[in-house]
Amino acid sequence: MEAKLLLNAQCVLAESPTWLDDPGCYLWVDIEKGHLYQLIPEEPGVKKWSFPHRISLVVPDGKGNFILALDAKLAVFDPKTEKFDWLCIIESDQPDNRCNDGACDSEGRLWVGTMSTKFTEKAGALYCVEKDLTVNKKVEGVTISNGICWSLDHKTMYFIDSPTREIKAFAYESSTGEIEFKRVVVKVPEELGTPDGMCMDENGKLWVAHYGGFGVYQWDPETGEQLDKIEVPAPHVTSCAFGGKDRKELLITTAQENMSPQMLEKYPLSGGVFTCNMPVGGAKVFGVQF
Repeated sequence: MEAKLLLNAQCVLAESPTWLDDPGCYLWVDIEKGHLYQLIPEEPGVKKWSFPHRISLVVPDGKGNFILALDAKLAVFDPKTEKFDWLCIIESDQPDNRCNDGACDSEGRLWVGTMSTKFTEKAGALYCVEKDLTVNKKVEGVTISNGICWSLDHKTMYFIDSPTREIKAFAYESSTGEIEFKRVVVKVPEELGTPDGMCMDENGKLWVAHYGGFGVYQWDPETGEQLDKIEVPAPHVTSCAFGGKDRKELLITTAQENMSPQMLEKYPLSGGVFTCNMPVGGAKVFGVQF
């Protein structure tokens, strides 16, 4: 399969691809520029909001608002009125850290990880933000917290700490949000790049963006086997999410960071956002319930 260009966005570090059923649009962020994008496929142009912070995550709340991760805090943003309010601090004891990837579980909790802006090893963590905005640390010693998703029966949580090159499975209790490490389900070979953002399809298989790997790779979490690949004409593929009216499109984000002028000349669509028509639909995703 091959991805096709949706928008030559020229993002430094595009992330957090998200589909919003109403009004039927794609969202994503450019972390380093502090930009939030909204694109409605049937309409011309793209809407962009700018924030004076690194923005790593956008999640709909089901009430027309977006929950944003800005630096090491969460905020709620109304895209219609542009009203903005801070919600909580994820991490206050690590001034060099910022939030990175995140996702909502079936109960409306928001799971969000952190990392050092100086890339200090094991300086970050994975947190769970409860519906009352209580912040609980779940995994310590994380370097670059990335992909998070759940099995179809909501009994397993999958998580990526990118430099480990591993996708880990945790036993997950939906009623309490408790997790317990079970096993490494995928060990990504170095020649395939580094695992980054991740989502799940309706058959329980993982689709993982590979930074430095020119694509999104499909992995079987039961066997650890690579099943498929979507070719992307940019080396640094950062994340992916199912969307579209029938959730059979995959939105794919990429980055320009860590690329020389020669590499950017060779891969000019780096930092762009791509889509791919999929042979399978995406698993159900959930919004936050703050």
